[in-house]
Amino acid sequence: MHEPRTGALTRRDSIRGGRRQVDAVLHRDTDDGRPIVVLAEDDPAALDGLARWLEDEGFQVLPCATFGEARAELSTRRIAALLTDIRLAEFNGLRLVQLAVTLHPRARLIVFSGHEDDVLQAEARNAGAVWLLKPLDLEALRGYLVDLLPDDGESDRAGSTD
Repeated sequence: MHEPRTGALTRRDSIRGGRRQVDAVLHRDTDDGRPIVVLAEDDPAALDGLARWLEDEGFQVLPCATFGEARAELSTRRIAALLTDIRLAEFNGLRLVQLAVTLHPRARLIVFSGHEDDVLQAEARNAGAVWLLKPLDLEALRGYLVDLLPDDGESDRAGSTD
């Protein structure tokens, strides 16, 4: 296990081996250095399944079944990514995206929905989020998140083909 870096980082610190690392170190807030993902989904089975998959991929996941839980995590943690369902009971995931843009401007933002909605999709993209339809294509999702993981040869993610 590697030690988390401390102190201020420069842009030069985010370049290794001639290719840009997506400031993953800046988004770590765990003892083991795994990037943190806030996952907001009000369907318990979907929340559990996606949280397990993200953990297997190498992320620390903060699963949130409500808008309020996700808002609290966004307000108190440094995150690498926010994955949110568009519909979260009384609120929609775009409000979480707006909060994440303010509090975590470098975070990866992904909104998913079980329904086509051109207006909400445009709003999500205008806020800087990726829009995905359910059922989620896990390979596509992996592609949006993989560069947040440390590239140090220690990863033992499912599906890795090193």
